[in-house]
Amino acid sequence: MHPEHAEIEKMSLPQLADRLEDLDGRRTPVGWVPEDAVERATIERCILQLVAAEDTGGNKPMACNMEVKLRSKEQTVTARVIGIGHGGMRIDAPSKWVVGTHVEMQVKATESDELGLRVRGVIREIHGAQLRISVAEQPSEGHERRLRRFVVELIRHRSGS
Repeated sequence: MHPEHAEIEKMSLPQLADRLEDLDGRRTPVGWVPEDAVERATIERCILQLVAAEDTGGNKPMACNMEVKLRSKEQTVTARVIGIGHGGMRIDAPSKWVVGTHVEMQVKATESDELGLRVRGVIREIHGAQLRISVAEQPSEGHERRLRRFVVELIRHRSGS
């Protein structure tokens, strides 16, 4: 393993997000230089591992602010992702929900993005109007790729960015 990659694997979610933002700033019109592309892939993998891991240490979610369409068999609502961290994301969602409900989340990466990014999750906790949705279940390589893009897009919409 490259020594710098060992350093990346020890970073917190906010540190990884900042590093990803720095890399995005170095992107050229033709893409990243090979070293930056490898580092970006390593950072994205580490971010995904942190988001998919259950929180056992009381880590606070990283604040973000992005509109999301939340859909279950029973209902579809527009909500806001307010935090992302260990075990998934926190969503401020109107309406009644039930722990264990499987949901599909959809965000639009850009205004011109017709379909947006879609990933599946499960509601793990409910506190008032806030839901904690786990995205740890990754049944396919395609779902993991969509989840990575989804999470990176949420990180780009951090509060204060």
